[in-house]
Amino acid sequence: MKRIYLFIFILYFFTFANQVFAQDGLPYYVDGENLRRAGQYEKAIAEFNKAIQREPTNYRYIYSKAVSEFQTRKIDAALNSVNNVIRLKDDFVAAHLLAAKIYQSKGEYDRAVYYYDQAFKYETDVDKKVGYKFTVMRKLINDGDYKGAYERIKEAKEIAPQNKDVLFFYAKLSNILGFYEEAKKSILELENHLKSLKPEDNAKYYYELGYAYYKLEEYEKSREAWLKADVPPYREKISKFSAKYFCSVALAYYKFYENELSKQYVDQAVKIQKDFPMAHVLLAQLSKRNSNHANTIAHYEAALKNEKDVLRKLGIYDKIADLYLESNNFEGCLKAISEALKIRADDPQALLTKANVLYKMENYKEAVDVIQTVLKQRIDEATRADFMFLMGLCGKKMGDKRMAKEGFVAAMKSSLRDASEVELKEMKELAELEKQEGND
Repeated sequence: MKRIYLFIFILYFFTFANQVFAQDGLPYYVDGENLRRAGQYEKAIAEFNKAIQREPTNYRYIYSKAVSEFQTRKIDAALNSVNNVIRLKDDFVAAHLLAAKIYQSKGEYDRAVYYYDQAFKYETDVDKKVGYKFTVMRKLINDGDYKGAYERIKEAKEIAPQNKDVLFFYAKLSNILGFYEEAKKSILELENHLKSLKPEDNAKYYYELGYAYYKLEEYEKSREAWLKADVPPYREKISKFSAKYFCSVALAYYKFYENELSKQYVDQAVKIQKDFPMAHVLLAQLSKRNSNHANTIAHYEAALKNEKDVLRKLGIYDKIADLYLESNNFEGCLKAISEALKIRADDPQALLTKANVLYKMENYKEAVDVIQTVLKQRIDEATRADFMFLMGLCGKKMGDKRMAKEGFVAAMKSSLRDASEVELKEMKELAELEKQEGND
């Protein structure tokens, strides 16, 4: 019996001793935490080291040390410590978040994204999980990785299918990637909630819904959705999907005899709004292009024989030149312009037609020479914009990006703004221009 009691006593003693020993690092850890909270990170690290010496596998001690090392910009040391934590306890969410922040500070964003994804994997709180996905999503959007951002928000949607912010970004990224049905469904799931919001608060949702409808060619529904987004800054964005906007672009190309481009944009205007008057007027004008205007030209030439007024003769020559250009009779056009310039050598209309016909003949350098000569003259701003836009078209055809950009940027301040914007966007110069304007 005595032996049994002795055995129990020894077992109890060693069990108690192990518990005491296991907590041997705790006082140092507590001191370290107090120092860390007081901002005394170097002293805190010293205390955490003492705690770790006594309990080398206590992941919380190592984690606190990593936090203090990160605060003192000991990046490599912090990274080493946090990796040790993850090796000891790979589901410790705080360690993955710290690793993400450390890699962000090093500029290694791919690694940071990996650890945010790991935090999402082990986190149990849904709101926090969504927050991690949003952090990664925003970074990927800034990097232009829309597919990666879409994958992250899709994962967030799976765990928070009613979260309005998740549904909004899911719709936005779906629209960017061309998944228009998905974008539409995402916003429609929120529609009951949106009815309770103020117009300025729900505008961004209805903008995405309208965009999805537009891309799906459900133009009436897109208009209905966009009426609910008719507030800044969405109003200006929406205007660029209107029949009026496409007619404005079409009219610019019509002016410079880019007939196929003009037809393309006016056809889109009719698709959007079949009864838009300006579109049908422009289609009527385009239908006269490439026609034989021989009879009309003959009447104008007859008028010239008996016309005594010099300015009226100049006007007739300008009309004849335009008719020849419409008929693609470039030789006849140049001959009429030559006669007009004999009357007035600096006539802006005749010189614009001359530059235009040279452009259509693919004599881009000669066209630019004419344009640059005119730009040295004193001309009104609207006329200057016409020449600058034509210079932009020449630069584009010549592969001279600098010239093209200069021409289109200058024309942005005129009625040619919409077409200039289209050209700059195609050159990927519009975003940079808007950024510069925002900084001014």
